[in-house]
Amino acid sequence: MDKINKIKEILIKNKLDAILLYSFENRFWYSNFISSLGYLIVTKNFAKLFVDGRYITEAKIDAENVIVENFTNIYQSLANLFEDTNIKKVGFEADFVTVGQLQEWEEQLAKTTLVPLDLKELRMIKDQDEINRIKKACEIGDLAYQDVLKHIKPGMKEKDIEAIILNSFNKNGATKQSFDTIVASGIRSSMPHGKASDKIINNNEIITCDFGCIYQGFCSDMTRTFALGQIDKKLLEIHQIVKDAQMNGIKAVKPGINISTIDNICRDYISKKGYGEYFTHGTGHGLGIEIHEAPWVTKNQPTILKPGMVITVEPGIYLPNIGGVRIEDDILVTATGYEILTKSPREVNVLKK
Repeated sequence: MDKINKIKEILIKNKLDAILLYSFENRFWYSNFISSLGYLIVTKNFAKLFVDGRYITEAKIDAENVIVENFTNIYQSLANLFEDTNIKKVGFEADFVTVGQLQEWEEQLAKTTLVPLDLKELRMIKDQDEINRIKKACEIGDLAYQDVLKHIKPGMKEKDIEAIILNSFNKNGATKQSFDTIVASGIRSSMPHGKASDKIINNNEIITCDFGCIYQGFCSDMTRTFALGQIDKKLLEIHQIVKDAQMNGIKAVKPGINISTIDNICRDYISKKGYGEYFTHGTGHGLGIEIHEAPWVTKNQPTILKPGMVITVEPGIYLPNIGGVRIEDDILVTATGYEILTKSPREVNVLKK
């Protein structure tokens, strides 16, 4: 279903005259135009994007699916539009608009009934263009990991590894990183979100790198845990367990299954091996314009997998004062099963240094 029909379905279901898309993510999703501020009104018959003077020239050239109009007083512009087109009932993004913003809208647009909507599922199924952009972001991530393995050596700081990743993103066409890069070595690898620090990477240490980039507005997200030299047998053991758990979960991905099944498979395997209490987060999340978006790969989720969804599968085991392992890949749900979009090897890659 294309974007216009998705919006029409929501309008009909909720008996609305229009939807106001205010968040950057949903405005970009519909119009393929990036701006820090904008107001997108979508009806059954038209879509109008209001931007200020900073963006008007660019928007008229680049924005898709919309009529572009400049505003100086957005409330006057919206009030005029609503009156001219008989718009009386408008839905808005309940999970994005703040209480203060809503109060201001209700005051300034007093003749309009504003209806909160749950739009978290709006972007769950990607079209082919979106999938292609995610695939390219994943390719750039794979190149970054190759650069890390090529240049890493004892004595480097974790921040030096982050710099290699960011430089690789830049030279291979990414816009920027999709989140703060995680580089956690030695016992710091037991911290799931250990941001790159000034810690020196020593020989015979395990290293977790979690990183991603944005390409033409869409994200990638990959984690690899590897070793520099020889590491403790316990870490080798949990690396194999995590690797096996992840592949078990990935192999279960297909249309028609409940997404919580993926979490259950990974979690049950790790628990069976005796490390359940050390798997401390969800198994994954949706991926697209946002690095974390619906659907969520966790327990008790009602979402049924459908072709076009892109999710991560990223189990982990984290042993305090010893170290941790996480392996993460981006997975496209296809008509018959799945496609792994991140291609880097998952082996521990014990690098001799």
